[in-house]
Amino acid sequence: MIVVPLLVLVAVGLVAVSPWALRALDIGADTDWVRLSNIGQTYGAVSAVVAAVALVGVTISVAIQIRDARANRQNAQRMLHNDLLRMAMDDPLFMDCWGPYLTESTDAERQYAYINLVVSHWYSSYQIGELTGDRLRSTAVSVFTSAPGRHYWRVARQFWRENYPGRRARRFCTILDEAYEQSATQPPSTRPAAVGAAGQPGPARHWPGWVLLAALGAVLGYRAVRQARLGRPDH
Repeated sequence: MIVVPLLVLVAVGLVAVSPWALRALDIGADTDWVRLSNIGQTYGAVSAVVAAVALVGVTISVAIQIRDARANRQNAQRMLHNDLLRMAMDDPLFMDCWGPYLTESTDAERQYAYINLVVSHWYSSYQIGELTGDRLRSTAVSVFTSAPGRHYWRVARQFWRENYPGRRARRFCTILDEAYEQSATQPPSTRPAAVGAAGQPGPARHWPGWVLLAALGAVLGYRAVRQARLGRPDH
């Protein structure tokens, strides 16, 4: 926002050089103060307009600074809130401090807290114009296809509408409502089964036939040798 201070400086400069401008308008050999007075009165209206423009510029600059300061405070509050939620997600002991659980288990509550961080990020990006309405809708539809995502918005939608006033905030909630209704027409998505992961059942192993025969022959050979040794007479 460099344009506004620059316009203010130009306006103030024009007012400051007005006396010299009046002298330049008098092209006669001798100074005619009556004529300069008439010119000054005519220029007074222009000077008033310039002063008004300067005042408007200062007002706009102050308003922008106030808005930026408010945005910075809000961002600081959101960062603190996010840090507190991350602590609760990492340690169930802190999760208990947030009041009654909104889900049926600790893992589900951690998912709820995580989606709350995601939606808060959407809101911040949408408020400053980095996230368009169409992109917000498509992203929300993708998240609300999951069971945790649907549960979150089903529980939290009323809270968002009551605690986030303003035209843009209401539009944000409306877009998420539309995305929720669109995703609810299909069953929730499920997690794909892990294959070969640690602690998860891997694919069934099919041993070749010759390996099984070799193992069976080794067992029978061992038993035959053992019986032969047991039946050998003592010397």
